[in-house]
Amino acid sequence: MNKLMIMIMLMGCMISGCMNNEKTITVLQIEDLFEKHGIPLAEPTELNTENVFLKTLNGVKPETFMINDDQLVSIYVYSSSNGVMKGIKDFEDKTATADVSAHSRYKVANVLIFYAAEGSYKDNRIELVVKDLKAL
Repeated sequence: MNKLMIMIMLMGCMISGCMNNEKTITVLQIEDLFEKHGIPLAEPTELNTENVFLKTLNGVKPETFMINDDQLVSIYVYSSSNGVMKGIKDFEDKTATADVSAHSRYKVANVLIFYAAEGSYKDNRIELVVKDLKAL
């Protein structure tokens, strides 16, 4: 009887240890946070298809937006944080020899965000959005 109880307890521990308790974030949540911080997201127009921030990374095509008229935000939503790490590796592999414009990269849970100010001032409200994403 004791062996049976021990086996049941071990199986319960193994099952609970295998469960995925990882936080996942959606594009809608991200859009809401941009709106909350007064950053309107606009559909991009006339983007160069060779732009590195438009590339598919680890099988995910980004949601792209323009802010402040000339700043690009690319949002990659993966199924897990592991997908983000592979996306970062994929980005680094694809841009190893490229002359990549100045940008900021943010990793939060299952989301990878690239923010390219393209020579304009850097909007510090992006940091507030990322801080709120981490708090979700």
